[in-house]
This record gives sequence, C-alpha cells and structure tokens, in this order.
Amino acid sequence: MAQNTLVTITYSVKESKRLELENILRDVVGRINAAQQAVRCSAYCKEDDPTTFVEVYECDSTDAYDALEDTLDEETSQKIRRIATDFAQARQAVVTLRRVA
Repeated sequence: MAQNTLVTITYSVKESKRLELENILRDVVGRINAAQQAVRCSAYCKEDDPTTFVEVYECDSTDAYDALEDTLDEETSQKIRRIATDFAQARQAVVTLRRVA
C-alpha cells in the first residue's frame, strides 16, 4: 500500500552525544520496522550539520502513526523517550504531511 502520511521529527544533539545517538537510532529504527508494517521508520542527519537529525515515519495513515506507540515493546519505548530527554536539545520540530496526489 502506498504511504499516505509522512511524519518528520527534527532535533539537534550535542556533538559529544552524536555517535551514541546514531547507535540508538539504528536499533530503534530496526525495532519499529520489524514490529509492524503500517509505519516504516528511517533516520537521517543533515549533510552540512551532522548534529541535526530527522526521523522520518512513512505511514499508511495518521491513525497508524498515532497507534505506533501501542505496538512497541517497553525497551523500544524507553529508547525513544531517552532520545527525547537525554539527546534532543531544545524543542523537537514535528511535521505531519498527508498525501494529496
């Protein structure tokens, strides 16, 4: 099925935490993608600023993204919370885009 919704979460981290975050993100992305098929996850860093990260969630629907948290095991949920509290600096920017064509 074509992905109808994109959700992006953008944040920056301290340079000293960048490599640790990359390792956590690899694990989280793998866990999310293995847990279900309604949401596919990937993570990127900006080419010109490797301390700025963007998580991209390709979803069948907005509801699928909203239900994602309910499908994750506790370890994955803890890692996601840790990214938000221990790594992300300032406020995270979350953007939801819905396919129109």
